[in-house]
Amino acid sequence: MRAGVDLPEPVAAHRHPLAALTRLHARQLFTYRGDAVAGSWQSAAPVPDLATAIPSIYNAGLGARGTSYVVHVRPDAYWDTSPPRRVTAADVVRGLKRLCTPFHRSTALPYFLSTIRGMAEYRDGHPASLRTAAELAEHAGTHDIAGVFALDEQTLVVEVSSPAVDVIDVLALPCASPAPVEYDAFLPDSPDARRALRSTGPYRPVAGSEGLLRFEANPAWRPESDLVRGRPASVFTVGPDEHAPHLDLTVEGEPTSSLLGLDYLVLDPSGPLGEHTARLAIAGALTRTAHSIIPPGNVGHQPIAPTETHGALPAALTLTLAHADTPHARTTALAVAADLITVGLTIQLRPLAPAQVHTAVTGAVRDWDILLDSWFPDWGRDNARAFLLPLCHSRHSATGAGDSWVDELIDVALASLDDPTGSISALRSAELHALAEAIVVPLSFRAPPGPAADLPVLDALGGLVDLTATAAEVPDRLPSPRHVSEVSR
Repeated sequence: MRAGVDLPEPVAAHRHPLAALTRLHARQLFTYRGDAVAGSWQSAAPVPDLATAIPSIYNAGLGARGTSYVVHVRPDAYWDTSPPRRVTAADVVRGLKRLCTPFHRSTALPYFLSTIRGMAEYRDGHPASLRTAAELAEHAGTHDIAGVFALDEQTLVVEVSSPAVDVIDVLALPCASPAPVEYDAFLPDSPDARRALRSTGPYRPVAGSEGLLRFEANPAWRPESDLVRGRPASVFTVGPDEHAPHLDLTVEGEPTSSLLGLDYLVLDPSGPLGEHTARLAIAGALTRTAHSIIPPGNVGHQPIAPTETHGALPAALTLTLAHADTPHARTTALAVAADLITVGLTIQLRPLAPAQVHTAVTGAVRDWDILLDSWFPDWGRDNARAFLLPLCHSRHSATGAGDSWVDELIDVALASLDDPTGSISALRSAELHALAEAIVVPLSFRAPPGPAADLPVLDALGGLVDLTATAAEVPDRLPSPRHVSEVSR
């Protein structure tokens, strides 16, 4: 299998270029309907997937204090093992533990660490000496996430630190997929793990000829057990292209979602831009149309007028500007570089492959001074924290940006997520302080790219294309450089 079509394990699917393919083979406790009208409340409301129902006080799934969720796993969902084996509550627990491992840091992890009781402690409790899959499995078998446990084979309890209105949306993210016991033999998202993926969805990935990735019908999948996915084609094939080393199902200029995302810069405070005045000077030199971190259309957005920034740049400063190697990012990076060159800076552009973007965004490799990236909301309702937590909280953010006062305000907001007024007020204050620090600098608001073909999108997952929609007409081959083709119906 070529690297260009190397399918991630679901634990690594968040913001991955191949994330749209995860829906073909991986199910979650909750998900979203691909047949909902874009921009409607139905498109933003999670529905049961592997779970039998959305927990609520009416079905005894939500405790009176709003901190305990009881989830019943469907008894008719199966792994594509031989023979097929039921998906269990223990598989969900294993998947969440796998999300916490030190071998892969998901960009969605801040949502879980700040929500589920004991998840941050479980993540931090991994010994530094862990090296092998066997050691990782032993640790998982002898340590628990305090707020996640199986009552029996089909019943799961999830406890949260504070009442929150978006718990179900967090658990609907693809990286929260269950993990079968077979995954204990592999490090998360390692090459071996990718070659041994197990399926719960309508398709299962297999290695095809000539380096193609092939999705075949999953014989263990039961249509009556899956109320949101169909199997519109018998087989999908996915292959790389010399000009596009990853799947691209979208095109710019045809947005279908009203949920705006953000193009932004991260100014690394640990390098030459450690001086606050230098970061302010850069923010003031940029031609930009966005001045808030939470875009319009998302809960908590506040209009923020441009302000005069006062700062000084060190003389003869050379900075590295890292960006994804995509047409949109290249164009934006060139515009940013042009603005900064006019104020006397020397800018070195560093295009990044998808894997490099992940390590740059998570701070695993900090070989840049300025990072250009985009962020789209991970769910569509009650999503006020879906920008500030992953972008601005120094303890939880993927970039490590932020300061203690911003952290405290975000923490106050997280502790009051059941009180929209108080939570949003705290988040808005945190946003103003984060902007004053000029570590995260908004550039422009951006709609998710539209689909390259007549395919529905999942608004609440950042506009991912839904290839499992039965009503969609999947073309024989999507326009170049898109590489999903239907082999047979």
